[in-house]
Amino acid sequence: MMFVLGLVSYHLMTMTEANCSPKLDNGLMEDLLTMLIKFKGSKDYTYAPRKLRDIPAFTASLSAPKSVGKHEILKFDKVWTNNGNHYNPSTGIFQAPKEGLYQVSATVMSANGKDIFVKLWQNETKMVGLFPGNGYSEATINMVLHLKKGDKVTVRGEGGNLYSSDHYYSTFSAFLIS
Repeated sequence: MMFVLGLVSYHLMTMTEANCSPKLDNGLMEDLLTMLIKFKGSKDYTYAPRKLRDIPAFTASLSAPKSVGKHEILKFDKVWTNNGNHYNPSTGIFQAPKEGLYQVSATVMSANGKDIFVKLWQNETKMVGLFPGNGYSEATINMVLHLKKGDKVTVRGEGGNLYSSDHYYSTFSAFLIS
């Protein structure tokens, strides 16, 4: 878009300096406006505002305490937002509907007198671990991940006891940035 605006500005300056006839100026302006309208309407126009319904986003929480096994996918069952339904609370998997940069976040709280250790996974690759410590301690991870269409993001246990209740202390979220 900046290129097109620069091109328009250049042509306007050229017309002013060349002392073009009004007939030529009008024709050139019409051509430039037609070009801008075609460019703005093209599918390659990346600066068009996105519609809210087109932005994949979800936030889900755990609603009850849970003992977590090694590599167990956590199923955040209380869904607050699930724009596009790309998070599945019955599997605990967020699947990217399109390639892009995604902000991914997870917060976990350990149970009273217990430890918890979880990791964020992209497909079958461990990304970052969370170890909040013993008893009602929280840890949070925020990452920007480049996901391809179909990539799956999960929070998986390494062992321990998660705490949550109807106050929803443990959460998992993601949304498309661009």
